[in-house]
This record gives sequence, C-alpha cells and structure tokens, in this order.
Amino acid sequence: MYVSPNDNKHYRYITLPNALRVLLINDPQAHRSAAALSVNVGHFHDPVDRQGLAHFLEHMLFLGTESYPVIGDFQRFISQHGGHNNAWTGTENTTFFFDIRPNQFAPALDRFSAFFISPRFDADAVDKERQSVDAEYRMKLNDDVRRIYQVHKETINPQHPFAKFSVGSVETLADRPDQSVRDDLIAFYHANYSANLMTVALTGPQSLDDLEALAQQYFAAIANHDYPVLTVDAPLVTKAERHQWVTIAPLKEVRKLTLAFSVPESPDQYRTKPLSYIAHLLGYEGPGSLMSLLKNKGYINTLSAGGGISGRDFREFTLGFALTELGLSHIDDIITHVFEAIALIRQNGVQAWRYQEKRQVQELAFHYQDALRPIDTVSQLVMNMHHYAPADLLYGDYMMAGFDHTQIQTMLQHMSVDNVRVMLVAKGFSHDQQAEWYQTPYSIKRFSAKQIAQWKTDSISPALALPDPNPYIADALHPLPVEPDQSDTPHLIETLPGFRLWHGQEPHFRVPKGHVYIAIDSPHAVATVKNIVMTRLSVEMLLEALNEQAYQAEIAGMNYNLYAHQGGVTLTLSGFNDKQPLLLKLILQRFSQRSFNPERFETIKAQLKRSWENAEKNKPLSQLYNSMTGLLQPNNPPYHALLSALETVTLRDLPEFVEAMLATLHVDMFVYGNWHLNHTQALANTVKDALRVEGQAYQESVRPLTLLDGVGTVSYERTLGHAESALLVYYQSASTDPEAVATYTLANHLMSSAFFNELRTKQQLGYMVGANNLPLNRHPGLIFYVQSPLAGPELLMGAIDDFLNAFFMVLLEMSESRWQSSKQSLLAQVREPDNNLRARAQRYWISIGNKDYHYQRREQVADAMAELTRADMVRFVVNTLKPRTADRLVMHSCGIDHQDDATLDGAHPITDIEAFRAQCRRSED
Repeated sequence: MYVSPNDNKHYRYITLPNALRVLLINDPQAHRSAAALSVNVGHFHDPVDRQGLAHFLEHMLFLGTESYPVIGDFQRFISQHGGHNNAWTGTENTTFFFDIRPNQFAPALDRFSAFFISPRFDADAVDKERQSVDAEYRMKLNDDVRRIYQVHKETINPQHPFAKFSVGSVETLADRPDQSVRDDLIAFYHANYSANLMTVALTGPQSLDDLEALAQQYFAAIANHDYPVLTVDAPLVTKAERHQWVTIAPLKEVRKLTLAFSVPESPDQYRTKPLSYIAHLLGYEGPGSLMSLLKNKGYINTLSAGGGISGRDFREFTLGFALTELGLSHIDDIITHVFEAIALIRQNGVQAWRYQEKRQVQELAFHYQDALRPIDTVSQLVMNMHHYAPADLLYGDYMMAGFDHTQIQTMLQHMSVDNVRVMLVAKGFSHDQQAEWYQTPYSIKRFSAKQIAQWKTDSISPALALPDPNPYIADALHPLPVEPDQSDTPHLIETLPGFRLWHGQEPHFRVPKGHVYIAIDSPHAVATVKNIVMTRLSVEMLLEALNEQAYQAEIAGMNYNLYAHQGGVTLTLSGFNDKQPLLLKLILQRFSQRSFNPERFETIKAQLKRSWENAEKNKPLSQLYNSMTGLLQPNNPPYHALLSALETVTLRDLPEFVEAMLATLHVDMFVYGNWHLNHTQALANTVKDALRVEGQAYQESVRPLTLLDGVGTVSYERTLGHAESALLVYYQSASTDPEAVATYTLANHLMSSAFFNELRTKQQLGYMVGANNLPLNRHPGLIFYVQSPLAGPELLMGAIDDFLNAFFMVLLEMSESRWQSSKQSLLAQVREPDNNLRARAQRYWISIGNKDYHYQRREQVADAMAELTRADMVRFVVNTLKPRTADRLVMHSCGIDHQDDATLDGAHPITDIEAFRAQCRRSED
C-alpha cells in the first residue's frame, strides 16, 4: 500500500472468511476510534414500486437489533461516550459510520455490527420512521437543488436507474393490501445486503492485531450470499436525450447554465485522471481562460468544470456557469466559446509538461496532506475500497500515473456538439411540463440547426489562451530548522499603536506549510448598516479583482480568503508557505490600487442582492437563525436589513468610505507554521506599508451583544409563508468565565441525544430536530430547534418545554457510572489535541481573538468541567433552563397549514427590536 511519507499511521488490508473486505488503521496519535461500513447497495437497487426503500432501510437499521432492541440505544451509547454517528444513501452505496472514545470501541462495534447481522425492523418503528423519511422529503420541496435534481432524473434515459425517486415518501413506502412495507423492507435487506458487497474500515490507537481481532469478532458473522455487484446495462443518455435543451424554473433568483457530456467510464481511470486534466484546463480562471473571456464580456460570474453524476458504469462531465442578466441573452455565444476552448485544448493543450505540472501539485498534496479526524479517515477510505486497488487506497485520489495522450484525446472527442445536453435554470421562461414529486416546472426542446452550425465552429477566439507555467508551485519543500528558544506557543513580538504581531514556529507537525491571519478592525466599517454593506461590497470587489492573478496560487496549494465580520475584515493565507510572501504582496498590491470599476460594481452589487434575496427564501430554521443573530448582534444585521441598505449604495460612496475606514484601523496579525522570526517580521512590514500603519489614530472595534439576563421568555415571530412551522429556543449565559462555558457545554452533551430521540424518533415532529452549543461573542449558549410539517409553534414550544421540565429527573435517575462516563467522554473531547497544523493555527488564532494570550482557556474550561457535579447540573437545569424561570429568546414561524396553532403562551413578543435592545444590558467585548 502506497503511504504518504508524512503519514505515521499503519495499515493492514484483510478479507474475512465471509468475503468482507476490511481496512485496519493503527493511528498511535488518535484520541478516538472510528468505524465505517459501506455496502454496494443504493437507490439504484430500489424496486420500481418501492422507490426510496434503500434510504428507508438505512434509517431503520439504527432502530433496534436482536442484541440491542431498545430504539435509540446505539445513538445514546455513542453520544454518552463522546462520539458521533451518521449514515447516507447514495446511488450505488449506503455508508454508516461513527467515532467514540477508544476504551468503548469494542461495545460500540458490538452494537454497530448487529445492524448487519440481526436487525429487528420493529413494526412500531417502521410506522414512525416512515414519517421521518417523508418529513425529510417534504423539507426539500422548496429546495432548488433537489427540485433541479429531479428534473435531471426525468430527462435522462428513463430506463436508467438514476431516473428513480431516491428519497421515499409516505406514498412510496405505504402499506398496501397484502403487501406491508415492513415485509418489503425485510425482503430487500435479505436480497441485497451481503458481506461480499461490504467494506469496513476501522481505526484507532489500538494495534493492528487488536483491530483485526475486533474485525473478526464483530463482523465475521455477517452473512455472505455472494451477490453480484449491480451492473447497469442501460446507458445514461441515448440518442433521444442528446441535443436536449432543458429549461427549469427555480424558486430563488438563480441563473445557471450547465453543459453535460456523457463520457466513457473505466474502473482504471483513477490512475491517470484524464478528465481531471481536462477539467483543470477548462476550469482555469487566469488570463486567457474561458472564464476570463466570458467574465470580461459580462456574461458570467463563475465557472466550474468537471462535475456531474457518475457511477460504476456511467459518467457525466459538466461545465457550469452562473450567468449575469446579460449572459442570459447570450447563451448561444457562451456555448460557442466553450467549444472553442475545447478545440484549443484538443489542438494545443494535450502536452506532457502540463500533465507533469498537475501531477507535481497532486504529489505535493499527497505528500503533505493534513491529518484527518478518525471519523473522516474511515468514511473516505471505506468508499475508496470499492473503487481502488488495495495498494492505491490512500493514493488513488491523488494518483496521476502517467501521461496518456490518446486517452485524453479520446475524452475530448466525446466533448462535442453531438454529445452535449444543455440545462438552463432561470426565471422568465414558459414551461409545459412539471417534475414529479417536487412539481418543478420545466420544458424540453431540441437544438436548432442554426445552433448546431454555430457551435461546430473551426475558429478559436484570439482572447483564449492556454495557461503559462505556474510560478507558485513550491520549491522549498523541507521544514525549516526549529529556531533556538522557540516556544511551544505563539508569542507577541511587536506592539505599535493599532498594530500587534504574533509569531509561532510550529515545532511538532513539521510540514512546509504556514498560516497567516490579518484581522483589520475598523469602527467605521461597522458604524452603520450601510457601512457594513459597503464593507462587504469592497471585499467582494477586491476578491473579484484578485481572482485572475491569484488563481495559479490556489492551484499550487495556497489558499487565501478575505471576509467581513463584526469588527471589520480579516485576510487569511494558508498552504505551502514557500511562495506565500509572493501571494501576500499580490493581494496587498491590488488592495492599495483600489480600482472601483463601474461595471464590476454593478455586477457585484447585483450578485449580493440576489444572494441575500435568495437567503430570505431559505428553509424556515435558517431564516429564524439569521433573524436571531441579527437581533442579538447589531454588527451582524439580518438579510432584509442588508438588502435595504444595499439599495442606497452607489459607486461614488465607495472611495470615500474606504479612505475613512483605512484612517481608523487596528490590525492584529498572526503568522504560524513553517516560519522563522525574520520571515514573520518581513511579512509584517509588507502589511504595515500597504495599510499605512504609521501616525494614525487606531482603535479596536466594539462587538456588541444584546444580553438576555432578566428579560424572561421573549419571542420574535417571522411570517415566512412556508408550509412548515419552525421554532428555536436560545439560552444565553451572561457570564463568559470558564465555569459558564463548561456548564453549557456539558448540558448540551447530556441533552442533545435525548432531545433528538424524544422529539424526532418518538414524537416524529419533524426531520430537522436538534440541540446544540451556540456561543455568541464569547458568551456560551444553548439552542433547541425543530422544523415541522406536522405541528405549529404552540405545539412545538410545548414539546420543547415538556422535555426541559422533565430533564432534571433524567439527571437524577442517571446512574453514577453513566454520569461519570458522559462527563469523562466530554472532557476527553475538550482536551483532545489538535491533529494537524490547520487545527492548531485556528485554535491559537481564536485564542488571540478572545484575548486568551496564554492559550489556557481550553484547560481552564476542562478543569471547571471536571469540578462540575450532578447537583450542579440539576441546579443549572432547574434554575436556568426550566421554562417558568428562564431568560430565553424564542424565534418562531407558523406554517401555512398550522395557523390555528400559532400562538405562544407565556412569551412576551418583541415588536420593536431597537426598543428591546434599549431595555437590555449589552456586552461590548
């Protein structure tokens, strides 16, 4: 097995007597164990009269086995011991995974493996979970991604299994005369699930021998029926589906054009990646690119290449474009330029040096990849086991084994006018069909003879050019020697009026990578909602101006981002550090030029407007969350406030605004990773010169937070016109001390699984149900939420309150061993070391932002948590969370069908946000 030189884990690939393939991964540094099982069974296997059955089976396997019949036992056990679990159903695979504390791995595997040995398919659970699947389906009725996906299914070859409805509903999963869905479920399980179609990946600090013993003990009993892998004889696209132009009506303001080519799929293509090579050239965004040409014409905002659905026997290669309003009237021209770009690659772009350059980037990424969490490792590798040879399980995603001119040209031949399908998603067109299940309006027409003739052009636009050699590919690929007296933690090395610089050379991971954070606070940037909008506009304009020149750096393994926040803006750089000074210089150079192009201003303003308007059409819970944070954080306005202010901004406003913002800066800069002190100082000098850090009045921005202590239960209602109701309840700590953080964190850990089990699994109130930590501006918080197709706000509030009222009894009845186990598992999570450079740099940066300059906060929280007793937690639940005494904010929206269940008793409605803020205390950290 080919292993990255930077990978310290040990691997063993075995096949059990029942033909189950198992990958064992000993990770000496792991603080969790994890397992994943993937079976070559997905929605392609669904019977035509039971569509969604594979997905329903995935749900049901969690709900009781012969060994562990109690519904919810598995989730409770995993959560109690600090773990997570989930599953997903795809076209050809269903995958299950979890992680847990290592000392509980064996009993967790005992419970997990029973899913595939002795599931119960409890009749009551079948009836309830069918409702959950239906709620999952109905939750996406207004989701454009799912609505468009359904049209995609209906417009390919109807004989291909991709055409089936994959989710399931109460209709497809209904009991029928002499045919119960439970009987069909059991029959489907026995007819499809077999050990020879399964792969398992296990990881943890356990030795390979111990992991192999666990695999033998818990998975050898899975039955092997020696079923064949599903083969699909029907092509994805036939002659009837080629030359299709499909127009789809979205709900949101979306203008998207997709070109799809059906190309041959070979199991060995992963070794040479011809499509990845072509996608690299078509998706290039630098000067002379297809993206650059179309953007300069004002036709598109974004381009993506190389996506598309794929499977064992089929593959689509797609090009996607986010269109401007002008582009909508030039689609034929856009498609013409696409075929010009393909012709250019076919004629001049299939070259060995280009392949080698991309291969070099892939090799660097493989050699210096960041360590993943154990649960991510097994989730990824268990799928690779279905697609790659055992020797390539780790390397297959990166592998580019050799330049094959003929293979690439063969793929390019399939990217022709005769083999393309076009999908246009936009409003304003007439439609004569409606997609089943999601009622998406769409229409289909054939390409005209004029279009075909135009696209089969022999000419190539002189504006198109192939990429030059990449100057950003790293040369220095060895970690620098650790400097003498280097501290284990970052330290402040420079303090000026309005400028602070932290430096840290990372001494443990030893990779040639670095992270640079530059937080640029400006009170002027967040002084008003209009200023906040102008800050975001300026950020987007700078990013847009950078894209062409900085794209090569991204390809070479460097990332950059500039984003607005409650204090101003932050610039981040990450990846291979060798050429980061070059990238930083480029970014700051473009920043200092501050070009305010009128056309791009109007385009970006329109993009922001459309994005914020679309966000106002998100699912109800998302909109309630946005309204809640806007209510509590004045510097983080909700979308409707941003939209109102955006209308008032003109191009003339920006130059003066940016100058005023730069006159009131406070900069915190942190350089961490493979950097020596002199490198950090040189980077800082570049920043100080660009931002004119000298002789100005600098101050840090205030980040206000509305505090809820003393307000009682207050509520805020949004009228969203959605079929489903939604409600979230937010509890906020007035204190930011470690004891408060520990208490809220432990409370969430103890409650989240029970809350989900009660309101989702038992009461079936909706698919989206949960309890989570929600810190805002350093203040700990708890949030409980439900989105429901069945019940209105009053009933949802009652269900949450009933849970909170009863939870103190759950604590009192909890055994001492379970209390200690739950607390210790959370303590292990809190104290869990960073597993890669990125995670460590991010943790230190958060500490700096929180003014934790000794980086002790995590240990302080852990120490406070260790001291918490069950009596402390009972007092917290009774005094803080119980509805009759609680200070809390309830956000709610009533579904169209629940108007008789809309009133919330016992909550004081907020009718004027400014007046409410005025009566509350305010934190200004």
